[in-house]
Amino acid sequence: MTLNNIKGFEELDNFLFQNDINLRCKHTRLFLRHLEPIEGVMLFLVLEDGSLVELAAHQLEESFEIVPLSNRSKK
Repeated sequence: MTLNNIKGFEELDNFLFQNDINLRCKHTRLFLRHLEPIEGVMLFLVLEDGSLVELAAHQLEESFEIVPLSNRSKK
């Protein structure tokens, strides 16, 4: 599965956990701290500085990149 296949909160949460990865915002270079659970295709992502990113699930690939947790400390 890729970010393009994510359709909502539960799929993204499972994808991150099962693949031992995190997301990094392409624009700010900040990592995802946590997800806010909501229903539907909108996602509320909280970055490590506390800022909130609201976007539709199909926009994940445009704004975020996948980073293995083992590489997280290498910003």
